[in-house]
Amino acid sequence: MGVNALVSKRLAIDASLIIDLYAAPNDIRASIAEEVLSWISARIVEAYAPKLLMVEVIGVLARYLSEEDLELVITSFLPIKLLPEEIFYNEAIKVARSTGSRAADTYYITVASIVNGILLTNDKRQKQNAKKASIESYYLIEEKKEAKQRILQSQ
Repeated sequence: MGVNALVSKRLAIDASLIIDLYAAPNDIRASIAEEVLSWISARIVEAYAPKLLMVEVIGVLARYLSEEDLELVITSFLPIKLLPEEIFYNEAIKVARSTGSRAADTYYITVASIVNGILLTNDKRQKQNAKKASIESYYLIEEKKEAKQRILQSQ
């Protein structure tokens, strides 16, 4: 049995979680991000995001990290499958129309939809928009316990 056969859940990971790994405004957000990272690293979950994730993460972290540290982040990026826009563009248009969400949020919501996954975020508005699109999602700052229970229930 290969490693992928052990993976039970697919997740769409929002940039807010990755940013919180390196520049969290508080310990709570940092610990949430570290826990989600541990699930990804242990291959308990399979993580997906739009390619936009890299642009968002690097754009924010460039404000806080040295160029050398930023290069380390880029070269040692997490095992997240980054999906190109071409794969989900038409679906993203539908999600944007039905939710009225910000463009970046729409991309993450759509990725969750096309991989049949759960969206994890530290962005409350994104969680609300995912709900409008009927995507299972968790605002981890308030729903970490529920998300963990749901994601790890079959382990």
